[in-house]
Amino acid sequence: MPQSASSTSQLGKQLLFGLLLLLLALPAVQTARPLVSVTPLDGFTEPVPKPEFSWDAIQANTYQPMLERHVETKIGFRPWLVRTRNQLVYWLFKETKVYGIFPGKDDVLFQQGPINAYLGRLFLGEDEINFRLRRLRRVQDSLQAHGTQLLFLIAPGKARIFPDMLPDTCTGVWQKRSNYDACIEALRRNNVNFLDTTPLFLRWQKASPYPLFPRGGAHWSGYATTLVADTLFRRLEQLTHLDFPDFSSRGVTVATEDAQLRYTDNDLMAACNLIWNVRPYPMAYPNVVFGPGQHKQHPNVLIIGDSFSQSFYGFYPYYQTLFDPRSRFWFYNEDVYWPTETPGESRRVSDLNLKEQLAGRNVVLLVAMEENLHKLGFGFIDNAFQQFCPLTAKDSVRIQEIEKDILGSEEWRQRLSEKAQARGISLEEAAHNDAMYMQDRER
Repeated sequence: MPQSASSTSQLGKQLLFGLLLLLLALPAVQTARPLVSVTPLDGFTEPVPKPEFSWDAIQANTYQPMLERHVETKIGFRPWLVRTRNQLVYWLFKETKVYGIFPGKDDVLFQQGPINAYLGRLFLGEDEINFRLRRLRRVQDSLQAHGTQLLFLIAPGKARIFPDMLPDTCTGVWQKRSNYDACIEALRRNNVNFLDTTPLFLRWQKASPYPLFPRGGAHWSGYATTLVADTLFRRLEQLTHLDFPDFSSRGVTVATEDAQLRYTDNDLMAACNLIWNVRPYPMAYPNVVFGPGQHKQHPNVLIIGDSFSQSFYGFYPYYQTLFDPRSRFWFYNEDVYWPTETPGESRRVSDLNLKEQLAGRNVVLLVAMEENLHKLGFGFIDNAFQQFCPLTAKDSVRIQEIEKDILGSEEWRQRLSEKAQARGISLEEAAHNDAMYMQDRER
C-alpha cells in the first residue's frame, strides 16, 4: 500500500476515534457546564436526590443503585435521548414509553384507567355500591337540614365516549357490569341529586362541530367544558334557588397546532415526550363572556373531586366569577387546589375541621369521572356521615367485640399481620381498622 494511502487511512481512524470520544464526553460536559439549552421532559417525575455516602449503605447495597439513578437523571442531553427513544418506539411499535398510555385508532391516546372502568374491571359489587349511595343519601339529607344542597356530577370516560377508537390490545375480557351502570341505578333508587353528563356527551357528539375529547388529551375539551357548564350551573341554580351571574359564548377560536392548545387539551401527548407530536384535531375555544355580578348571587360552594373539576377554573374562570370567594376545591379530598392561596388555612384537607368547612355552604359538589367511581366520594361520604351520625356507646362496644373475634382467629391474625406489615402499622391498629370497617357496614 502506498505510504500516502496508509497515512490517510490512519488519519481517518484517528478522526473517527476522536469523534467517538467527543460524543462520549459531550454528555459529561453538558452536565458540568451546559453548552446548549435543553427543554426539560414533560410530565411528573419524582426527584432523585444524591444519596449520602456511608459504609452501612455500601454494605446494604443501597448507595450504588441510588447514585446510579441520581446520575442518570442529571446526565447531559438526557431529554434529547429520551425523546429520541420514545419517538422510535412510537414509530416502530405504535406504543408509548409512558405507563398506562396507549395509542388507539387514528392515534387517539387513551389511559388504562378509563379503559378498565369502561370494561367493568374495577367493579365494586352491587352491595358495596348500594351501601355507599344509601350513605350518600343520608349525607345529602343531613346537609339539606343545614341549608346546604348536594350534587354529584359524573364525568364520562374517554373510552366510553369513543369505544370504536380503543386499541385492540386493551379490550380483552369484557365484564357485563360496571361501576357506572350500578351507580346510576343506585343514585336513582336512593333519590340522590346527580348530573350524569355521559348521555349528554353521546348526544352532543353526533352533532358537535368540534371534538368533545382531544386526540392527545385525557379530559373533556375546552369546548366540551362550556357545554357542561351551561347545564351544570343552571342545575345548581335550580337546587339553590339562587340567581347566578349570567354567561354566554360569543364566537370561537380554533386551534390546529400543539402550541395553540389550552390547558389539558394535550396532556397525554405532552407526557409521551416525543420529538414530533401527532397533529392534534382542530380544537375549539368559545369566547365565554360573563355578565355583571352586581345584583346577582354568588354561592358558597365546596367542590370535592378529581381533575375533571379543574376544567371550570383552568379553561375558563367559572369558579372565580360565579362562586363566592370563600368557596374551595378539594382535589381528591386531599389537598386544597383552588383558590391557589388560602392565607392562614392549611392546604391539607386532613388538617381542616369538616364541621367548620361545611358550615354556611350553599352547595357541596362532588365530581368524579367514570374511572374514579370505585373511589366513590374520595372518603368525603364516610367522613361526612361520621360527622352527622357519630358513633354511639353501643357502636363502640360492638367494635371491641369484632376486634376480639379478629385477634382470636389464628387465620385472621395471619392475614392481618401481613396487611399491617405492608402498611407499617401495628397488628392491633390493623385489627381496630378492620373492626371499624365491619361495624360501619353493620350499622
